[in-house]
Amino acid sequence: MQQYLYLFGIAFLVALFTTPLVSRLAFSIGALDKPGKRKIHDRIIPRLGGPAVFLGFLAAAALLLGDDQRVVGLIAGGTVILLLGVADDIRGISPKTKLLGQTVAAIIVIISGIQIQLVSNPFNGYFYLGILGVPFTIFWIVSVTNAVNLIDGLDGLASGVSVIALLTFALIAHQMGQTTVPLLSIALAGAVLGFLRYNFFPAKIFLGDSGSMFLG
Repeated sequence: MQQYLYLFGIAFLVALFTTPLVSRLAFSIGALDKPGKRKIHDRIIPRLGGPAVFLGFLAAAALLLGDDQRVVGLIAGGTVILLLGVADDIRGISPKTKLLGQTVAAIIVIISGIQIQLVSNPFNGYFYLGILGVPFTIFWIVSVTNAVNLIDGLDGLASGVSVIALLTFALIAHQMGQTTVPLLSIALAGAVLGFLRYNFFPAKIFLGDSGSMFLG
């Protein structure tokens, strides 16, 4: 329990204190969301929350590098997604480029040793994917990445949903006897909560594609 609190606290504090800095950076480089007919907000709001969440998570996850080398793959894949999102937040990129970048990130994660090898059978037991595990894992990562990106339309929505999901993952993984997954989930939840302080209505900063895709 002490390790959970330690990682949560580090991620939370780093995100909490770096979010205002990232907000100022967004204004200086033009990563801004301007008011419009389809938008609820009536003022210019920075949309570069991803780096703050990423730095909070990275500060905590780095402490686990010696315990599980697959963490390196997650960080590397997450970095690709973050940079992809930052580019989109600043100048915009094509859907094809996004999809390609997300696929590359998924492949990096798979190479590190993370792969969906089976899925639950609602009737009895499991379905073992075998050679289909690789394409299924890529499809899953890309799909969830874009799903979280799509729900990022209201202040605190994507962040709040992500925290609930991460805490659920942590609990289930802990009950299944896993160690790295619950620790990483708690760390990311801490980072998101630190950012959420500024993302609640009325939001002072948005996740942007850099943040919502990284959370996915």
